[in-house]
Amino acid sequence: MASPPDLFQNIFSSIADGLVLASQDLKIVCVNQAVEEMFGVSKDKFHGQPLALLFPDQQEILDVVQETIAFGFACREIECRGIRKSSSSAFPLILTASPVSGEDGKPDHAILLIKDISRLKDHQQRHEQSDRMDNLGILALGMAHEIKNPLVSIGASAQLLLKELKSPEQRKFLEIVVSESDRINRMMERMLDFARPDQLEIRTANIHEILEEILVLEKDSLDKKGGRFIQQYDPSLPLIQADEDRLKQVFLNLIQNAIDAVEPGGEIRLVTQINRDFSIKTRRSPNLQIHLLVEVWDNGPGISEAAMSKLFTPFFSTKKKGNGLGLPISLKIIEAHQGKMKIVSEEGKGARAQVFLPLTQG
Repeated sequence: MASPPDLFQNIFSSIADGLVLASQDLKIVCVNQAVEEMFGVSKDKFHGQPLALLFPDQQEILDVVQETIAFGFACREIECRGIRKSSSSAFPLILTASPVSGEDGKPDHAILLIKDISRLKDHQQRHEQSDRMDNLGILALGMAHEIKNPLVSIGASAQLLLKELKSPEQRKFLEIVVSESDRINRMMERMLDFARPDQLEIRTANIHEILEEILVLEKDSLDKKGGRFIQQYDPSLPLIQADEDRLKQVFLNLIQNAIDAVEPGGEIRLVTQINRDFSIKTRRSPNLQIHLLVEVWDNGPGISEAAMSKLFTPFFSTKKKGNGLGLPISLKIIEAHQGKMKIVSEEGKGARAQVFLPLTQG
């Protein structure tokens, strides 16, 4: 068996959650392997660095650590955020700070236990979205059927009357009735699409060919705003098993949203890559599950925090003429592919739509 110092070092290195030893002057003394993996920075580079490197713009966390050392009391399960160097993206953490006593028995360091809860938050968010969409889907299905039947009668009757009327003024008003009936009917069809279970036609597909076909269709729309598409594709990506038409529907919606969002002269960036942030390997599923990630970036005005919480709510839209079904239907399609979808944005800093599609590797 290893000697006590070696044993403690092995325990420190082997713990799956992050451990950080911090000094009284809030400098990092050492970190374990989990911190390196969590933040995407070599653990040797943390030594002697200010603790604020791990928790930027979070003075309240630094205050907690100082109080832990000063008063000798542990502070448990404090929510904070870290920054992943690889993607410069924030991720949620739970932190517990405990005092560490020196030879004189007085606290002179703090040990920080850091848990990355991004998967937990992601699971909770998807569960809430799924429940909300299931409930709204049932409601939409009932409403669509109740409205659609009399609407067909109204539209048909109006068209028959239109053939009989000679007065231009009367025909004008009746044409409005026909036009609005058609519009509501289209809305009902979209509601039914949202409510129906997705039946996918799975076959081999090339994600880059799907994206390029959409860019050909939408190039004129972006050209009118003086903007441009930037493609950053990973040429090594494998083919995927998917419903090509349904994925085109998803990415057409996301790219159109980006075009609507950018200012004149704006840029839309399409990025494809392999993503391992959500890799899970279990005894029941020995094959490592990784994802093909497609990102649609725009440098528009971004999305407010209030709007972000409602983005996948059916019938909510930030557009004046939006019907609020594009993103919910897109999410439904991606979830039917056993994938996931996220929107990342800050007001004034553009938006990024992320679509994760599963890839199985041995």
